[in-house]
Amino acid sequence: MTDSPSMLSVAAAALYGLVVAACLLATAQSRALQQQPWHGKIWAAIAILFVALIASRLLNVEEIVRADLRSWLRSEDMLDGRRIWQRWLIAGSILVVASTGLFGAYKIIGRVTGRRNIAVAIAAGCSGIMVCIIALRLISLHAMDRLLYGPLKLNWVGDIGASAAIIALAAYYVWVIRQPARTRRR
Repeated sequence: MTDSPSMLSVAAAALYGLVVAACLLATAQSRALQQQPWHGKIWAAIAILFVALIASRLLNVEEIVRADLRSWLRSEDMLDGRRIWQRWLIAGSILVVASTGLFGAYKIIGRVTGRRNIAVAIAAGCSGIMVCIIALRLISLHAMDRLLYGPLKLNWVGDIGASAAIIALAAYYVWVIRQPARTRRR
């Protein structure tokens, strides 16, 4: 393990910086144009999440946590049997994330209308995807590693895709709320 971040981590941190900038712009515009208070709160929360992700990437937090987990497993003589409990942990994590996502979607679909509200809700969902990816990377198992880091690179697709989607949604949100009131639809 190295103390300095890899070039991929630096590139990811730069992408996350763009997400933070886009979310801060959306937060500022939301407040300046007196949008619903929850809009600004969600954009600010997403910005805070991505500031934490920048710090995590630049400080190698995931690598440190993984190394500490391996050390603990070795000291408890659980390293060889880790796949058994990792399967349950991954299955439980996926179940919690999927059920939370489905429940959130169920609650939001009928209540959230209008382009602004939908953009904010989808951006919040993309943030949930980021948290899920990070959780899976931390508790990964050989089979999960093949999905995350193998030929499909689901780790990159999810990470870059969620980040890019949030940037696009923040830009879209700002564009929508800056339209004159007579041409703007909810």
